[in-house]
Amino acid sequence: MKKVKKPVWIVILCVCVAALAGVGFYLFRYYSQQDISRADLTPTAPTESAATEAATTAEVQESTMNNQGFEMKPLDIEDIDFDELMQINSDVYAWIYIPGTKVDYPVARAASTGDDSFYLEHNIYRQYQFSGTIYSELKNQPELHDRVTVLYGHNMLNGSMFATLHNFEDPTFFEENNTIFMLTKDKVLTYLVYSAFTYDDRHILNTFYMEDDDMFREYLDLTLEPYSYNQNVREGVELDLNSRILTLSTCTNGAANTRYLVQGVLVDERDR
Repeated sequence: MKKVKKPVWIVILCVCVAALAGVGFYLFRYYSQQDISRADLTPTAPTESAATEAATTAEVQESTMNNQGFEMKPLDIEDIDFDELMQINSDVYAWIYIPGTKVDYPVARAASTGDDSFYLEHNIYRQYQFSGTIYSELKNQPELHDRVTVLYGHNMLNGSMFATLHNFEDPTFFEENNTIFMLTKDKVLTYLVYSAFTYDDRHILNTFYMEDDDMFREYLDLTLEPYSYNQNVREGVELDLNSRILTLSTCTNGAANTRYLVQGVLVDERDR
């Protein structure tokens, strides 16, 4: 057998090393980039009356049970300037904040492009970015009144975007943290986190026709009694056909065809 000359092996080795380095760089950038945060926005100083009202609201939220009988976390972030956000990008329609996690981001919906996957790899400046933006699809309306609204975000290695949703895998964290806030230009919506579990990668809104009562009930039952090896469910939560569900979806740290879902039910909606 004819031997391959040594220089050929050197070339092959160099190509392999370069390829591995390229893949490593790609993965590093994919998991390390971040999107805009509240710190990037111009802070709006509240008036004295607004500050007093916000403090009163926080006290009420901190000491009052919701309609499911659970005490919720107070909304303890500064007001979001939606006028500034919408000047940056008219597709931005909400802000999501989850106390106890790093989830504190704008939410977009690709109404301007018509491409549901646009914000999978674009930031709110519409620039290409590995980490993308927290987003919902066009099937969901921006008023957040659909029976089930699904938000998507990457599981970033640096803990940004939806990576810290995985905190809910820990039973103690799940027990002690139960609140999701969605802020829009006019509303503050509060959701009770009632289950979190690993699921497959099926498209939820294409799989379950939520306008059909039976299929919606099937989805509610799935979230209350998930068939999953990795699940936390809050006892005592009651859901019915009038429930409004927020489903947060991100990748897992395991198989590529799995997703980690955090489920919240709307328990309060008030004017900002």
